[in-house]
Amino acid sequence: MGWREKAKELKFIEGLSWTETSRQIREQYFESEDPNSVHEKVRGYLRGTPEYKDLKKEDFKQSSIEYKKDGSVISEKFITVRDADDITPEFILEAHGLNPALWEVVGYKNNMWNTQVKGGSKQISYQSKLTAKPKVAGLDLGEIDKHFAKLDRQHFTPVAIKQSKGNMLAEVNISDLHLGKLCWHGNTPENYDYKIARQLYYRLLAEIAEELKSKPIDYIVFVWADDFFNSDNESQTTTGGTPQDTDIRHQKLYNVGVEMLVRGIETLSQIAKVETFYTPSNHDQDTGHYALKYLEAWFRKDPNVTVEQSVYPRKYKLYGNTLIGFCHGAKENSNSNKEKASRLASLMPLEVPELWGRSLFREMHTKHLHSEQMICEINGVIVRRISSPTALDTWHTENAYVGAVRKAQTFLYDKDRGLMQVINTPV
Repeated sequence: MGWREKAKELKFIEGLSWTETSRQIREQYFESEDPNSVHEKVRGYLRGTPEYKDLKKEDFKQSSIEYKKDGSVISEKFITVRDADDITPEFILEAHGLNPALWEVVGYKNNMWNTQVKGGSKQISYQSKLTAKPKVAGLDLGEIDKHFAKLDRQHFTPVAIKQSKGNMLAEVNISDLHLGKLCWHGNTPENYDYKIARQLYYRLLAEIAEELKSKPIDYIVFVWADDFFNSDNESQTTTGGTPQDTDIRHQKLYNVGVEMLVRGIETLSQIAKVETFYTPSNHDQDTGHYALKYLEAWFRKDPNVTVEQSVYPRKYKLYGNTLIGFCHGAKENSNSNKEKASRLASLMPLEVPELWGRSLFREMHTKHLHSEQMICEINGVIVRRISSPTALDTWHTENAYVGAVRKAQTFLYDKDRGLMQVINTPV
């Protein structure tokens, strides 16, 4: 039996989920291939089959939804449940296509009958009627409880202050990660989702930390707040309202992201004191700021971590003889006048004249375009565009913005002599 026939059997006869169907197909036919690519291959094929179209037509015939004046809904739908599934309110909401974080069950009634599927498993079919109402606006406390239950909070206890062991500043720059971005290799060069981004982030930080352990590091500046999150709201758009291909609900995106940031800072703080801050960016201006406040609360008693709270769009750091500026940046040829490279060099002495007067070496680090560029040197100020480890999405691919090397960058500054080394950590 070929994989296509097997996939139809698993999905339409045995009634397996998309995930379980693609998992079994990969194990039997495509063991060496990427799980995501196999999943898309199987799902793409099955959705084009007559069996799937008939199933959707039948499901549509047996489905209805009614909206009431008080905001509640009454949904009637044919659903299928297997032996191992728990019939919880959350399960019923999701089966009716409603987000459990946004809706709560008023009541439901299920008329059921049993069928036997191949392999001996019992499948229960329901004609399900659900009445649900929107949750009261506010925080999803259930999501918050689940999130904090997973985190180790022992470092809230005061710890010893790290003593400086060197005369170098390490700027660890993981810009434009775009956590939550969804890319499929069928119309982009590579797959990318929040799980891939998370794994990549941890690997990059581990490699960078290992490299820094052998250096005389005084302390570390951790730069992350430049489109760290791919979208900024539950509607899965940027701050300005541009729709994004996203693979995760916004509440979960936030929880995953702040946990990653906590773990990243903890990793770097094993080497030296860490300072971090926020620079507003076009994809996640609000969510990035919420994440910064989260970090402020988390590390409030840790003397080895400084979370700078200013929301000013540009930040400046003086280390010895070197003055470094940080911002998100804009395209030189865009209609926006925000933070163009040609303006950044002249902004530095205007915004921090005192720090300017105490420095010999000056750099501005800008991001946004996902590629490395030494843009210009004006009046002794070097303006650099920093690389990104993120994958190409559909928009960048279709507009031929391809070819940039995906990597994180770490800059090492000697207190007296300025920039000594740039460590590239490729994806």
